[in-house]
Amino acid sequence: MSANLKLNKSNSTKIAAIITSVIAFIEEEDKAREAITPRQSKPVVSLNLWSLSGREEIMRMRTMWQRRMV
Repeated sequence: MSANLKLNKSNSTKIAAIITSVIAFIEEEDKAREAITPRQSKPVVSLNLWSLSGREEIMRMRTMWQRRMV
């Protein structure tokens, strides 16, 4: 379906007004959506508890050796 629009001053102002109102409506919806669910600034970091406990055990053993030496 092709629309043949004669672009004169009245039609171009109407089209500009329609486009502006649609853009304003979309921006308003986006602002409302962000107010409900704000974006997280940092991604949630998942910790691997096995590696964390392994590192702690290595540090604990190292301090034990240092105490024995001194």
